[in-house]
Amino acid sequence: MKKRILSAVLAGLLASGALSGCANPQKEGTKALEAGDYTEAEAQFQEIAESDDREKSAAGYRGLGMTYYETGDCAKALEAFQKALDMGTEQTVTLYNLMGICAMQTEDYGAAQEYIGAGLALAATEDGEDSAADPELLREMKYNQIICCEKLSDWETARQKAAEYLEEYPDDEAMQKEAQFLETR
Repeated sequence: MKKRILSAVLAGLLASGALSGCANPQKEGTKALEAGDYTEAEAQFQEIAESDDREKSAAGYRGLGMTYYETGDCAKALEAFQKALDMGTEQTVTLYNLMGICAMQTEDYGAAQEYIGAGLALAATEDGEDSAADPELLREMKYNQIICCEKLSDWETARQKAAEYLEEYPDDEAMQKEAQFLETR
């Protein structure tokens, strides 16, 4: 799943670089990120983030967020992704999923729930159904939403979301066990 997320974000970074006229640092940052050269990726994306052009800056922050996510610095990744959104980057299901994961990693489950909820809502509005987004990504987000409810001790919502999840994915044994656990709460 992580490789698919990285591929999707890298494709978006390259496309935004080509459209916004910052192809060189964008392209070099994307190549460095793909190659695992996070120091170079950070330097390239930081250069773009400092641009006076909001679109370029947003692309730079999105690239920085991805770089920090890949290195496991979820606090910095979340900050960069938020700056990208503030600068007007395209809101995507993948971006909200990454933000949700980062918030979970920093144990801010309330924020994680908001990001995941925003991503799922966005997926539901694309073409009027969830099919526009990667089905496995949506499944992961729905699962993580339940975990966030649990971490916040919102047992009723967790039970409700688990039941909805199992209606959609009845063969998920881990969630079946989770639902049993939730019944004791």
